[in-house]
Amino acid sequence: MKTELDIAIEAAMEAGEMLSRRYGKSKVHYKADRSIVTEADLESERRIRSILKASFPGDSFLGEEMGLRRGSSGRMWVIDPLDGSTNYSIHNPFFSVSIALIVSNEPVLGVVFYPCQEELFYAERGLGARLDGRRIRVSSSTSIGSSTITFCHGRDPASISKVSEIFGKLKRVTNRVRQLGAASLELCFTACGRVDAFLMVGVKSWDVAAGTLVVEEAGGKVTDLSGKRFLDTSTTLLASNGRIHSRLLKLLSA
Repeated sequence: MKTELDIAIEAAMEAGEMLSRRYGKSKVHYKADRSIVTEADLESERRIRSILKASFPGDSFLGEEMGLRRGSSGRMWVIDPLDGSTNYSIHNPFFSVSIALIVSNEPVLGVVFYPCQEELFYAERGLGARLDGRRIRVSSSTSIGSSTITFCHGRDPASISKVSEIFGKLKRVTNRVRQLGAASLELCFTACGRVDAFLMVGVKSWDVAAGTLVVEEAGGKVTDLSGKRFLDTSTTLLASNGRIHSRLLKLLSA
């Protein structure tokens, strides 16, 4: 019998394979906030919902493109069908599919598929984090100056202003600051030690629900930018290997 993880992986990989086939061929449209949505975003979410609903018809679903559908089970699937739509639209291969299962306002399962590298990150609460079946752990970096830090931000003026201030503070202590454009993947890169920390201002739950669980299960730490516990209502996020977390919070609050 297939588990929730099996079915989430099936949905993420089917959507990711479709995105790969349509890479460079999908028409681009603009939302009211001028953010990009492609036809592939919409098709990806339709496929994911169809697969999940067939097995879990009573669950709720929240997706970036199709919004909220309430169910009766008390569980919710949170879906980003194409994280990194702008990258995808300009033929930048840094994009992903992200699926999380939320129970009692906590992610208990997270799957992130990176189609262009055919890498599958996943985690279940209390069972560790994995990349293509192998256990992963966060980095051992203890110095901000030698750490690689990535960031994302929302499109609203307040988020842009805040992240510009943060960028200036980080650049004074390290040259290894990057904006990559797909929050779920950047969280997974933090989880497996490719980067040492990731921060975001203007958080949307579908961007981070799966990736935050992967980081925590890989031994990392996740809070908001004030150092408080990260919640599904939080609008800022800091995820790190844990070793540089308190120093980053102190630097960013100065």
